[in-house]
Amino acid sequence: MSESIPPRSDDTRWLSVTLAPTTQKLGRFSIDTWRIADLSPSATPETDSHVAEPAATDEVAHRRILPLQLHLTERTDYRYNLRCEQPRLFVQCDEREADGMQPRVVTACQEVASHWMDGDQLVLDVPMPPALMVWLEAYLARHGERLDEGKKKKRKGAGRASQAEQHAATPDKAHQPGDGTESTS
Repeated sequence: MSESIPPRSDDTRWLSVTLAPTTQKLGRFSIDTWRIADLSPSATPETDSHVAEPAATDEVAHRRILPLQLHLTERTDYRYNLRCEQPRLFVQCDEREADGMQPRVVTACQEVASHWMDGDQLVLDVPMPPALMVWLEAYLARHGERLDEGKKKKRKGAGRASQAEQHAATPDKAHQPGDGTESTS
């Protein structure tokens, strides 16, 4: 125990993530890939570090306890995920020679997962468990919805183009005949 990790907080839940290798057939070719074999709640990293049974050694070698950390700046993305037909969790994985493929980070934000994929990281997804959906809804209820600010509207008539249109639409009074402002020579 090198550091003290709080078991639960308003914005963090610990999840046990287990990866399993799988082979997909594409015609006469086969591709070795990975899938999330199990994702389940965990109290803390310390309570789930039990000794593995010999039959499950390979599976446990690809299992880690990871925090699902929520961030206030990602509330819009969480709402979008919850509105989907099947909300998902995303797990970033990386491969090391010593211990093979390992789950490294978990998120509920599709935007973060897309950035990982843009960076050529392996990202696996899994349906979000109902208990986590309820927790995420409660988080959004407590902290409010973050609205996309988007582009601010300019005030009506701002900008050079609209000023030119106004001058063209309104005739100049100095040049109107019969109003007494024209000069006579």
